[in-house]
Amino acid sequence: MAGIGFRLQKLFQEDYFSSRFKAYAFAGLVTAGPWLIVIATITMIQWLTSYFGDLSREQRELFNLSVSYCFIFSQVIFGIQQLVVTRYVADLIYEKRAKEVFSTFIGMSKGTLLFATIFAGIFFFFSNLPFYFNVLIFLLFVTINMIWVMFLFLSAAKNYQAVAYSFITGALISLGLVLWLGFHVDRIDFSPYSSSFFLLAGFTAGMIVTLFGLLFAMLLTFGSRTRENQFSYLSYFDKFPSLFWTGFLYNSGIWVCNWVIWFGEGRMTLFDTFVYHRIYDTAIFWSYLTIIPTMIIFVVSVETRFYERYRIFYGNVNEGGTLNAIKQSKLRMQRVLKEEMERLFRSQGVISLLVLLGIGYITAIVGVEDRLITIFRFTTVGAFSNAMVLVITLILLYFEDRRGAMYTSIIFFTLNLTLSLLFLPLGYDGYGLSFSIGSTSAFLFALLRLVAFIDKVDYHAFCRPHDLVQRERTLFSRTGRWLNRRTFI
Repeated sequence: MAGIGFRLQKLFQEDYFSSRFKAYAFAGLVTAGPWLIVIATITMIQWLTSYFGDLSREQRELFNLSVSYCFIFSQVIFGIQQLVVTRYVADLIYEKRAKEVFSTFIGMSKGTLLFATIFAGIFFFFSNLPFYFNVLIFLLFVTINMIWVMFLFLSAAKNYQAVAYSFITGALISLGLVLWLGFHVDRIDFSPYSSSFFLLAGFTAGMIVTLFGLLFAMLLTFGSRTRENQFSYLSYFDKFPSLFWTGFLYNSGIWVCNWVIWFGEGRMTLFDTFVYHRIYDTAIFWSYLTIIPTMIIFVVSVETRFYERYRIFYGNVNEGGTLNAIKQSKLRMQRVLKEEMERLFRSQGVISLLVLLGIGYITAIVGVEDRLITIFRFTTVGAFSNAMVLVITLILLYFEDRRGAMYTSIIFFTLNLTLSLLFLPLGYDGYGLSFSIGSTSAFLFALLRLVAFIDKVDYHAFCRPHDLVQRERTLFSRTGRWLNRRTFI
């Protein structure tokens, strides 16, 4: 999120309601904009397909599951390199080596394509879908993976406007194509899968437009480019291994409960290819929509009041401030962080509570089964805790407490996995409990870690952990150098 603070601070300096509304809207665009656009597009497509008379329920589910699988597993793949590359790119920009950023993008893209191909190969081995349908799923899967990669680099360059325009354009094209194909699908029926195939093709076309929009923005943003040292970033897996575990385990921990429950009571299969749980997957999807305010409020809080105190404190530490100045700036930073965290907990807590209290009345109108409501209440608590885990993890990374962030992700993933396996025999009575308890436990640990770290933040600022010292001649560093010497494109 670094880099949007100046824009937010300028908006908040104007004492107008409209200016504050613009600030929160801008923060929402940066944090959840692309995600919301994609979610809204998928939701609209699901709603539109219900009006296509020639489209069976199986065909709609085949489309929905193809898209869902691509997004879920692309997020896991993205988590493998996400934080490591982010740190490497940040160091390149700080060291005024921006021309190497594009070559890092090429290297990360190649690594992402490799992982995507491996994941897709495993899926295709068990898939009973026709070859042409598997090819289309692979195309969408690769496209989404590359979109996340470009989103990372454009966010680092603060080119949020290009990101928003690309996602909006792609979403509109997806909706338009799906709408047109839906009403003409009976004319192009050539196999039992043709209806869902063309719907998926329409959605994929929109995502490809988004991809090329982001690629065009990448070429404009990074005008000074080189293809050398594409894999130098791999050395950061040796230098900061905790960043890898933090990103990978957190992103996997989000979905590990789903993966376990897919094999429990109520599991479903589609065409002997997709495994899913309609009720639990729907509940978790609804729950994650409730934490969008957390992302917006967090960015506004961090990039306005907190970041200014953070910068002053570390400015005193790094530039030889007096002991009294360091202590005073530390106290001010601690006070502001406490106030902003309390405001965040209170705001999201009220929203989650209102959702829990009101969901029964809302769903009674639209007619939703009781099992879904019960699971949703548990997953909403889990989503609240998950949001807090993410927020505190990011703050720990702000303070270079990478080990604390890694331990939080380990606890988050391990508890969600272990509890899901333990509660699986309970069937519907246990669904949602594992996610709720595991996420809440990780949240409490992260909170205690943050409180303990902040209490001695001046000590940690002067006494860096040992993993800041790069370990030479290790596996990833050697691999990166070997690949750099043998890279021609």
